[in-house]
Amino acid sequence: MKRNNKQSGFSLVEAMVATVVSAIALLSLGVGQVKSLQYAASSLDYTLSLIQANNAIEQSWANLCELQNGTVTLADLNVATQTDKYTIEFPNGFDIDDFEVVVSWSDERMTDNLANSAALHVKLPGVCL
Repeated sequence: MKRNNKQSGFSLVEAMVATVVSAIALLSLGVGQVKSLQYAASSLDYTLSLIQANNAIEQSWANLCELQNGTVTLADLNVATQTDKYTIEFPNGFDIDDFEVVVSWSDERMTDNLANSAALHVKLPGVCL
């Protein structure tokens, strides 16, 4: 009987190379997942800031005649300008029918140096002049 001395299977070097390649691939997938979660949280913050801005606009609608007649100012409306995470600003003040609402927040997780704010420009009809 003749013996075949050829090896079959993987060598240790091949197995180690495959392990290193797999580890790099899994780490890359993990980094991608973390970034995905960060962007999802940033998207949630943006959506919630738009809701805050719309809330401020709706509060101005409720007192539109008083605002346009000048008997009430935006400061008198008790619009919550600071919540736990969001800051609401009216950078240009309040013109009778035209103003801007800017909602900003702080997010330390994002490192893309983009502005963490949302702005809505509002034009109200002159109904009570």
